[in-house]
Amino acid sequence: KRRVHLTLELPWSADRAIQQLGRTHRSNQASAPEYRLLFTNLGGERRFASIVAKRLESLGALTQGDRRAGPSLSAYNYDSSYGKRALMVMYRGIMEQDSLLVVPPGCSPEKPHTIQEFIFKAKAALVSVGIVRDPALGVGKDSGKFSGRIVDSDMHDVGRFLNRLLGLPPEIQNRLFELFVSILDLLIQNARIEGHLDAGIVDMRANVIELQGMPKTVHVDNMSGASTVLFTFTLDRGIAWESASTLFDEKQKDGHGSSIDGFYESKREWLGRRHFLLACEGSTSGTYKIFRPAVGEALREMPLAELKSKYRKISSLEKARSGWEDEFKVSSKQCMHGPNCKLGEYCTVGRRLQEVNVLGGLILPVWGTIEKALSKQVRQSHKRIRVVRIETTTDNKRIVGLLIPSAAVETVLQ
Repeated sequence: KRRVHLTLELPWSADRAIQQLGRTHRSNQASAPEYRLLFTNLGGERRFASIVAKRLESLGALTQGDRRAGPSLSAYNYDSSYGKRALMVMYRGIMEQDSLLVVPPGCSPEKPHTIQEFIFKAKAALVSVGIVRDPALGVGKDSGKFSGRIVDSDMHDVGRFLNRLLGLPPEIQNRLFELFVSILDLLIQNARIEGHLDAGIVDMRANVIELQGMPKTVHVDNMSGASTVLFTFTLDRGIAWESASTLFDEKQKDGHGSSIDGFYESKREWLGRRHFLLACEGSTSGTYKIFRPAVGEALREMPLAELKSKYRKISSLEKARSGWEDEFKVSSKQCMHGPNCKLGEYCTVGRRLQEVNVLGGLILPVWGTIEKALSKQVRQSHKRIRVVRIETTTDNKRIVGLLIPSAAVETVLQ
């Protein structure tokens, strides 16, 4: 039978953690155990998860050559380059050297005094744990304001921030931590949009993946005689109405469904059309898995508040069906910007059928050339080299190679 191993206290070092996990994870076992790592929802306690996450990631990189090989705790690795940047942005915002990128938790943009109050409390908290040095209370027109400085070495030190958080009362501790995480999410989101986010090897997912025609040999290396090959795949990311309604029915039968589950339409019209989706309860309470007719399951789970503000539930299945089928049909050839999109056929936003070009075979000798060709692309997201893994759904062939945007294929081949 499958065992469940609960870890009540995360050990400080990765080798201790491995030893602990090794108590239940044995060679030749019939089924691997499931691990539950428990810690409280105190901001500061994420510090321990963050240390173990970092060590386990490096362990995966050492043993498997892939930093994603270990148990996936990467969501808790705050001590990354983005974590350091988020911390600096937050400190500058609290010290009023810059404006804060996000509204602090428990504040509202309509009531600026709530934000001022939070900044005052946050400053006082940072003073009390010794992150803000040389504090002084202002006099005259600045009365009631703290001034002070944060030394440069503390500006990027995520470990120290998480450590010192533990010395604060839970309410301000959690608010500070939430502010840090929401800034971090925003920075990562922006990096993803601009195409700078390094996600290692990305698996291309779709419901149907087929290889188009024969792979084309585009370069043969003089020394080794090995060839570089261009593969063209057709991806169908969509979900037909039958699959969506079966999925919904199964959820209801399992008894896992909630009253929120169901089909929704967007409140706003976009180019004269409304968008449809299916929402099912997600992995954590208050978030929902989203399935769309054109692009399948969304990577990000949607919070309930966002779902309710942007979409409304459809009670009639017939209405949901016609809307779903219509969007499924239109999205096969057209992106969500409509027929007059500036990028024309190269735009893939919200398009169900996509053509994907992957350069496989011998890559390293021509890497520099490909990089030069991509750097001349107009769109920011096309400039970076991305390594992808793709598996055809018909005959399960796996290809690992460089993703070449359709708009750049000509340039790269030349």
